[in-house]
Amino acid sequence: MTVTVANDEARRPLGRLAFSRHAAMGWGLMSPALVILAIMAIAPAIYLVYVSFRHENLLGPGSMFVGLQNYSRVVSNRENWSAALSTIQFVVLAVSLELGFGLGLALLLNRRLPESDLLTALFILPLGVAPVVSALVFRVLLDPAYGWVDYYLQTWGLIAEPIDWLGNPFTAWVAIVSLDVWQWTPFVTLILLAGLSGVPSDPKEAAIMDGAGPVQLFWHITLPFLRPFIAIALVLRSIDAFKTFGSIFVLTTGGPGTSTEVINLTLYRIALQNFDIGAAAALGIVFLVFLSVIMQQLLGVIGRNTDILED
Repeated sequence: MTVTVANDEARRPLGRLAFSRHAAMGWGLMSPALVILAIMAIAPAIYLVYVSFRHENLLGPGSMFVGLQNYSRVVSNRENWSAALSTIQFVVLAVSLELGFGLGLALLLNRRLPESDLLTALFILPLGVAPVVSALVFRVLLDPAYGWVDYYLQTWGLIAEPIDWLGNPFTAWVAIVSLDVWQWTPFVTLILLAGLSGVPSDPKEAAIMDGAGPVQLFWHITLPFLRPFIAIALVLRSIDAFKTFGSIFVLTTGGPGTSTEVINLTLYRIALQNFDIGAAAALGIVFLVFLSVIMQQLLGVIGRNTDILED
């Protein structure tokens, strides 16, 4: 017994030494990625916080510490609030339509028809087009002088004269939301199609034998299994929609006026047109805090729906 205890005590330092070597090797392997992360993400974030408390104008006098003055300016500016509301409006409209159309397309493609593979390939095509290129194409299609949209609407008798889609606030919103829906609905469709492939057939067959119709099958069997996938699609698309810049910048440049100016366009205007780097940094941090709160709520949606599925 005494010999066994002594051997165990002798092995403990060796075990700790082996563990420390493995830990050192792990940190050594991770160090290049950590250095890149620090250079590309952490350092710019620290600099952004630093600049937000200073007067930094590329066209003005030298920098100076101004405290919370930049934050007070961006929070009290009505144009910034209008851009924030426009951003929320864009995200809600675009993501809601994408979830609706994506669910419909996923149900259609899940029917295993002979043409499903071809349709799936066609629906994925918009994902392969860069947002800026898509915006350029939409801009040409919506041109009132030679665009295809007005031409065919007039040919079919749906409108009497060409519509200046990008010259009216309402139609400009229709254009930017339609562009986002066209490009990102296939992404939602693929997520929901993956969820539909995992719905078990036994509950469906039992429900059909009990006399359940298509609506009842969808509402009571298919939808509960899809809820985690819908939540994932909602979170991923909302995060990406809040970052939208290039497509709106190319399509409307925030116009007419500032009717379609989202917060990212405001950041661009303040930083790269007015050269007020301090105010732009402060607005970026305020928007980041707002996004953190929103994303926390959306991640809670995923957690609740996953718990429901497990129960």
